[in-house]
Amino acid sequence: MISKAARRYASAYLQTVLELDKLEDAKKDMELIHSVIANSRDLQLFLKSPIVRSDKKMSALTEIFESQVGDEAMHLITLLVKKKREALLQPISKGVLNLYNIEKNIIEVDVKTAYNLTKNQEKTLLQSLEKRTGKNVKMDLRVDASILGGVVIKIDDTVIDDSVKHKISQLKNQFAANAVS
Repeated sequence: MISKAARRYASAYLQTVLELDKLEDAKKDMELIHSVIANSRDLQLFLKSPIVRSDKKMSALTEIFESQVGDEAMHLITLLVKKKREALLQPISKGVLNLYNIEKNIIEVDVKTAYNLTKNQEKTLLQSLEKRTGKNVKMDLRVDASILGGVVIKIDDTVIDDSVKHKISQLKNQFAANAVS
């Protein structure tokens, strides 16, 4: 869950890059920032530490990001460090990516299948999901042999479980309920 403060910063940042017509660059910057912080527990702890001085944090963040992100992202980082809100950098970057998806009418969908789909099957599934959601679908397709067959689709908080594993579980429960009565 993203805090109110992180949402406000993300919204303000998005408005700024929209006005500057740098939305795509900002998206790439926020993906990089989010990925770097998410993949480094040490960096997360460093940013949250009240013991580490702001100048040290600014120096480290400059070293990590200055050559890889645009001016707007560096201004955001500088502002956060000055206001001692650098711990919000990761949730802000996630918030910006969420707002980007809203701006571009994109929805992220997680799909698990028991085996690799053909390109034609992927295309058909993507078209079906886009028709169902009315949005541009960014599909994260993963293979999970434990579902035995079928598909498990997660759209926001909704899970559509049409897997063989789920159907077997339902049958077990139904037989158990019938055996008791």
